[in-house]
Amino acid sequence: MTSGIGQRQLRAALWLTLIIAIGWIVCFWPARMLRGQDGVFWMTVAAVCCLIPGWIVVFISALSVFPNDLSAMMVQMLVRLGVVGGTAVIVKRMRPELGPVDFFGWLVGFYCLALAAEVVLLKDSARKAESGGAPGGPAPADQDGSSST
Repeated sequence: MTSGIGQRQLRAALWLTLIIAIGWIVCFWPARMLRGQDGVFWMTVAAVCCLIPGWIVVFISALSVFPNDLSAMMVQMLVRLGVVGGTAVIVKRMRPELGPVDFFGWLVGFYCLALAAEVVLLKDSARKAESGGAPGGPAPADQDGSSST
């Protein structure tokens, strides 16, 4: 069963990567038109800074070390916000001249895109895990373990 969980998480990570890549492609020309090569570079940095914590969150969701769903959600939120927020602080200290058009707007946009994708992917992954991967789900079992159909 652990291989199924690993495959689900890997599939979710690949979907997240594809969604962020499509977002990057859509944003390429606006970034280039607004700020040239620097705009594309900082937009790429923003996309990667949102993709990496997304991968971590997807794989954390497979761990069963959390006592309840709330603690799992809090850890995932801490990872997501910690990496993106830390990146924003580092970039602001290193390059204070960068503004919303240069980097921070891209960071917020990719953060929202990654967050929406993660929620959908993790919700779908959890739904498939509960149903055993079958479209109708497993048949409910009686007290003696036999299925009632």
